Amino acid sequence: MTGPATYEIRVAGHLDDHWAATLDDLVLVRLDDGTTSLTGPVVDQAQLHGVLARIRDLGVPLLTLRTLDHAGTPAGTERPRDLGGRERR
Repeated sequence: MTGPATYEIRVAGHLDDHWAATLDDLVLVRLDDGTTSLTGPVVDQAQLHGVLARIRDLGVPLLTLRTLDHAGTPAGTERPRDLGGRERR
């Protein structure tokens, strides 16, 4: 990573808003499918790994991790894949 990037991290279950501070003030959005989207800027790999470690420590299953472009849409043209390598629709 060469500078700040905006990430969307999707986890299983609905997280309460108070977890935002623990997760580097990422924006938490509870979705109708029973997942939570955490979105925001991450300045470097160390910060990203810290956020992922805290998600692991919460015992919350990590579903997807992707970078977003400046418009808030997925960067690149590939369809997002879940962490098992399966294509998401």
